[in-house]
Amino acid sequence: MSETEKDLFEEANVEIDIKEKEPEPTPEPTPAPVPTSVEEPVKPAKKKRVLSEKQKAQLVENLKRGRETSLANRIKKKKLNAIAKEEKMVEEDTKVFESLKKKLRPKELEDENTRLKQELAELKAAKAEAKRERASTPPPSSVENKTPEVKKMPTIPEVKKPLTSRQKLKMMRGL
Repeated sequence: MSETEKDLFEEANVEIDIKEKEPEPTPEPTPAPVPTSVEEPVKPAKKKRVLSEKQKAQLVENLKRGRETSLANRIKKKKLNAIAKEEKMVEEDTKVFESLKKKLRPKELEDENTRLKQELAELKAAKAEAKRERASTPPPSSVENKTPEVKKMPTIPEVKKPLTSRQKLKMMRGL
């Protein structure tokens, strides 16, 4: 160990002399000056207002009406807050829905583009196939396969029977 470390760590054999402090003499408290007895003038107690039975009944009635009104106001405020909260939730839901719709739109466009490209490729292949067939087969002679034209009879539209209530209910189930 270096000398600095020895200085830091003391050995256990070191004796420490502790001197006890001598108690300091406490000064004797000086007596507090005694106030002269000056009594405050006693205020006379106020008399309660005396109410007649009619006045008491009127005050009780006013209190009852006030409580009813405050209860009605609290209920009304609670309903209004519930409606406002519901509208806020609907608004937030529409925002989320619109956001998701915007995110999905490019995927829908990509899907539609690939579908249309496939359809176009199929049409091109069908057109090329038809061209090859026309080139390989001779044109039909107009004299040999001529058949007389037959006039078609106009079709009569079918009259539908009115639906029964059971059928109407069955159709409405899917809505």
